[in-house]
Amino acid sequence: MTSTPSLLGAAVRHGLVPAADVHTGLVRVRAVSRSNPVHVIERAGVAVGYVKQAGAAARLDGDDTVGVEAAILGAIAPLRLAPAPVLQGGSGSVWMTALPGSELGVLRGDAVLRPVAIDLGRSLARLHRFPVTGTDLPEAPRPWPLRDGLPPSMQGGRERADTRPILDRLTDPVIRHALDVARAQWHPTHLVHGDVSAGNVIVQTSPSGEVRIGLIDFELGGKGCPEHDLASAAAMLADLSHPGLDLATLCLEAYWAACGPASLTAPWRCVRALLTAWQVALTHGEDGAADVARLLARATTAADEVTT
Repeated sequence: MTSTPSLLGAAVRHGLVPAADVHTGLVRVRAVSRSNPVHVIERAGVAVGYVKQAGAAARLDGDDTVGVEAAILGAIAPLRLAPAPVLQGGSGSVWMTALPGSELGVLRGDAVLRPVAIDLGRSLARLHRFPVTGTDLPEAPRPWPLRDGLPPSMQGGRERADTRPILDRLTDPVIRHALDVARAQWHPTHLVHGDVSAGNVIVQTSPSGEVRIGLIDFELGGKGCPEHDLASAAAMLADLSHPGLDLATLCLEAYWAACGPASLTAPWRCVRALLTAWQVALTHGEDGAADVARLLARATTAADEVTT
């Protein structure tokens, strides 16, 4: 992993901060909690750029997460939906500008969440309609429930008490059938984000009250199946909703009004529930057992719809 002095030097070379501010201590580097190592470059406490490096899991699985993110950010820059890439030489890291705003996961209040859901639907439609034919965009990795075996970085989950129930559920014939249907639908036809979650949606509110969203962390993106993104967005927003405020429906209606190409289907709802269950188990261990059970029940309910 690149050291802090090296990151500060690179930030100067990339034009993110002046060297004088580094020497006076006005600039600092702070680690951000992500699956791959991410550092934010701050000047006077304000983020001016981010740098991402490949983590241990990505290296173990042979995934070029840095190259994927750099390629996607460069391609979709005209959409203004994501951080702008910072051109730099060498490999092993991807630099990007800071996307102003707050993560969706920390926001509260219907006045903000309602327009966020609508703009997320519109933004995903724009992303999915981005032309991919004839481009050098990479293919997105299949979600792990659709693979023939677990990636190397997940093999340890076979021995863990918190993740074992998830793997056991994969042997359920109803679940297996739903995953087979989703696997058959996975084609590299549209540009996808690959990991739509509350932590990857950045919300910016203007002084006039206009709410806009941006997307970060495209390391699992590329050419893939847009139903994956739509199911992820719907599940996330359903968890943020309450009686009288159906954020998932607002997002879906905005997505389809903007000519988004995906449908919300039962197989992909099943896939999303399994992915989230695994993330919850890894994050909370056995303390998350109740949430994992709830998510597995959601996966089974969705899978039941595939067979009816």
